[in-house]
Amino acid sequence: MKYRQIGLGTKIELELYDEDGNRIHPALVSQYETYDEESNVVEILAPFYEGNIYPVHQYMVMDVIFSKENDTYMFKGEAIQRFNQGNIAMIKVKPVTPIRKIQRRAFFRMDCTLNVRYRIFDENIPDDEIKGEFSEVKTKDISGGGICMLTDEKLKKSSYIEAFIQLDNEIRFVGKIVRSNAIKKRGKLMYETGVEYKKIENRDREKIIGYIFEVQRARLKRGWFKE
Repeated sequence: MKYRQIGLGTKIELELYDEDGNRIHPALVSQYETYDEESNVVEILAPFYEGNIYPVHQYMVMDVIFSKENDTYMFKGEAIQRFNQGNIAMIKVKPVTPIRKIQRRAFFRMDCTLNVRYRIFDENIPDDEIKGEFSEVKTKDISGGGICMLTDEKLKKSSYIEAFIQLDNEIRFVGKIVRSNAIKKRGKLMYETGVEYKKIENRDREKIIGYIFEVQRARLKRGWFKE
């Protein structure tokens, strides 16, 4: 694959490295804009994190990761310039390796507050109908691979839940509890409960991923992210 074939608007993830080659941040979300063959420069949106544009400095090395037609690819690049295009912050990146196919990656995670209904059941995914009362909580973050929700109770690791996430409509999944850690939130004891999707329709997973990127793009357009 050639750099110009990535495609305008393709969602990408960036992994940044320091001068010693150590990864310095979890994956950041961005978007491919264009490629200039003459100068061999890719232009992308500046990545953002926790409400601010993340300061990618000149000469910083990064892995650029994206998906096309159900395959995942990456190339290594070097930041050469930051600039503004209108009110949008951009970065010029010079590729330093060819594009290569890699194994499917973990999903980018976005902080957000969404309504979730869930109920707990036994440690095996049942084939028959799940029963029980629902509890209503909020998410702390969401990704295409799972959610973190704030619960009043500590949920047992490796137990399962049936849950519904409220987007434009409700998305159902069966998930496995991977952690449930106590925190203090406004003086109240709560639990950050991480859940991995175990049974979810592919179209629903894609809706979640699409929602994440649309929200990130909308936030950037509204000017929430300022250096």
